[in-house]
Amino acid sequence: MSETSAWFAGPKGENGDWFAGYVGKILQDYYAWRRNYFPEDGLVIDAESRRAGEAFQDRFDDRLFELLARLKADFPFQSPRYAAHMVTEQTLPAIAGYFAAMLYNPNNVTSEAAPVTVRLEMEASRMISKMVGYGDDSWAHLTSGGTLANIEALWIARTVKYLPLVIHDMRQVLGLTASEISFGCSPQVALHALAALFDEAPARDAIRAYLESPFNIVEHGYSKIIAKLQSNPVVLAPETQHYSIKKALDVLGMGRNSLLTVKVDQEFRMDVEDLQEKLHQVESRGDHVVAVVTIVGTTEEGAIDPVGEIVRLRECQQQSFWLHVDAAYGGYLRTVALPDRLGLGEPKAHVSLNGIRHEVDLQLPVGNTCDSLDAMSGCDSVTIDPHKLGYVPYPAGAICFKSDIVKAIARQEAPYIEDSIGGVEAERKSGNIGLYILEGSKPGAAAAAVWLSHTLIPLDKSGHGKLIQEGIRNACELHALLEKYPSLVEGTHCQAVPICAPGSNILCFAFRDRSHRCLKDLNEFNRDIYERFNVSDTSGKRVYDQPFFLSRTSLHNHQYSLKTVSPFLDRLGVTAEEYEREGVFLLRSVLMNPWYTEAKRRGRYFISELVENLYSAADEVFV
Repeated sequence: MSETSAWFAGPKGENGDWFAGYVGKILQDYYAWRRNYFPEDGLVIDAESRRAGEAFQDRFDDRLFELLARLKADFPFQSPRYAAHMVTEQTLPAIAGYFAAMLYNPNNVTSEAAPVTVRLEMEASRMISKMVGYGDDSWAHLTSGGTLANIEALWIARTVKYLPLVIHDMRQVLGLTASEISFGCSPQVALHALAALFDEAPARDAIRAYLESPFNIVEHGYSKIIAKLQSNPVVLAPETQHYSIKKALDVLGMGRNSLLTVKVDQEFRMDVEDLQEKLHQVESRGDHVVAVVTIVGTTEEGAIDPVGEIVRLRECQQQSFWLHVDAAYGGYLRTVALPDRLGLGEPKAHVSLNGIRHEVDLQLPVGNTCDSLDAMSGCDSVTIDPHKLGYVPYPAGAICFKSDIVKAIARQEAPYIEDSIGGVEAERKSGNIGLYILEGSKPGAAAAAVWLSHTLIPLDKSGHGKLIQEGIRNACELHALLEKYPSLVEGTHCQAVPICAPGSNILCFAFRDRSHRCLKDLNEFNRDIYERFNVSDTSGKRVYDQPFFLSRTSLHNHQYSLKTVSPFLDRLGVTAEEYEREGVFLLRSVLMNPWYTEAKRRGRYFISELVENLYSAADEVFV
């Protein structure tokens, strides 16, 4: 048995007994804390009052029983039979941390409301920031999730873009020598120029000059700045972008039309040549790039953009821009490369089909993937979701900034949180959270969960990287089995067609049969297969009746260019015209579950069984 088996409850709750003892200890400790706080205060609820509450306790017992019964209809995320969405086991330390802190109900908006868990959040965020590759002068904090983190990253990027113009105004008003930085300088140069200015002038005077600059977008909004510049802001993101990017542009007042989409290649990774062409288009029409968003772990395909190439491209541009990594899903992949590269093991796997063992070759994502993960440290901000591949309970997202100077331009006024005001250095040293973020109240329990899990399970190849390695290998095993099943098992009439080899631990695919079918029919057949691996309110099925679970997604021409999907369409046997008219319905599997290898050691090959069930369903549908 591997050490990782002790990190989770287990698909059958195998570790439940000893963990339940810890839950009991948490409750005993918490109520002992209550009893020992000024014990001389005496009781408020005496024995007679407690007896008067027996009727409520009876009702409580009934309703709790009903709630527990209802929850049994939830999906079995802990089971290796569940391979659908980005949800699986949570680590036992994360559950314990959340449960323990939840009892105290801390609000991490400020240390005045949560003196303990705010510090835990800063420590946990530092671990995540270090995992990204950032140094001691970075800043990170937890959020409700990746959507909020992405919005906050672009919120800061928007402000930093116009910072060189603001600094020029400030130096002029303050009687300082003219600024040497240009409008198109790199974000990090602009931030450090702001910090340097505060070393030359009194903080209050500098702050007043900052607020009064006509290029201060926080104070004056976009309309005045666009009118002065005669140039429109643009954000670039790949076709695989998460919907939160457009949401951010809506919220920030830039408008969704300010998004310029970059093509992706056949592996659904950003096309760097197309990015370079789009950057040239923006510059040639007189507009300006606020940010480029690159993705590590696309939510649909699990693809990883060539971050290193994009970082190098930015270095060659005359006009720089904020570079943000949306690694909400894939950020923890970096643990396989810390402190050096763990590797993904032998490119082979043992499988079992109809009781016969086979060895299949795996197409592992190596080389370029690790290069991209290493290059994340060269970007200005990174979004990561502990509640996904961090195996931590919801809600727990995170946003990491390369420089803590961003706190000075993110600061919001809230006298009941903190009433002092200082320069950039004072803001950088501040241990506060709520003054610098978009959210207000936020659960300290999430911080405790992340902190306890990441202190016990290191964010490197000795700990968390083992989980990531297994997930990637499992997706590659599923990919190999889906492609090779017809050659290993006689009598099947169908063929699974993956859109591409896995870039991480997600795989999308569709089935076709041996006869030529139009895409409309293929979509209907694959929808039928999906319904056999899903439980919905209208299906009439119970979770207990469902042996395996999958999710689904689709490809459409308004999102993915024909160039991107053409190789997949050729393998599927459909035309470009059909794709543009119909789109492609896909089956999708996320291999996050940590139990596949352990199950194999006991003779259960759940991925092989999933493939057998899929092909059986496909044969029935296509007959």
